Amino acid sequence: MYQLVYVSSAAWAMNNEDLNRILDMSRANNRKLGVTGLLLHIDQGFLQVLEGPKDAVQMLFAKIQKDGRHVGLRVLIQQEITERLFAGWLMGFERLTPSSRRTADIFEITQEAITTAFPPERAVDLAILLRNFYRVNAGDFAA
Repeated sequence: MYQLVYVSSAAWAMNNEDLNRILDMSRANNRKLGVTGLLLHIDQGFLQVLEGPKDAVQMLFAKIQKDGRHVGLRVLIQQEITERLFAGWLMGFERLTPSSRRTADIFEITQEAITTAFPPERAVDLAILLRNFYRVNAGDFAA
């Protein structure tokens, strides 16, 4: 099992219709490939976790890298894993706001990852935040 986490900025201001199209396509593709994950939309930035068979995750990510809706794409974590963090989700989704107390840390780390050189040791912080966020909010945005 393999996990890849990346951040990117939206190439334009995404509206609900744009995000719904992304989610519908992601869920359909992920179902076919056996991939699960989470997509966070944060102040016109994205943070996405992809989990599944290594070949499938890498193939999907190669497609994402060519997608014109992203700019400044940066991989934060690529690792073998023993279990999925988002096993039940074809693609969980939440639109986060920087002012929300429950998402402030995720927003801060995501913005840092998008705008600066992100040190590898911060990726561990991000993984811990996502795991905790998932455990607290699993019922809120699963799909």
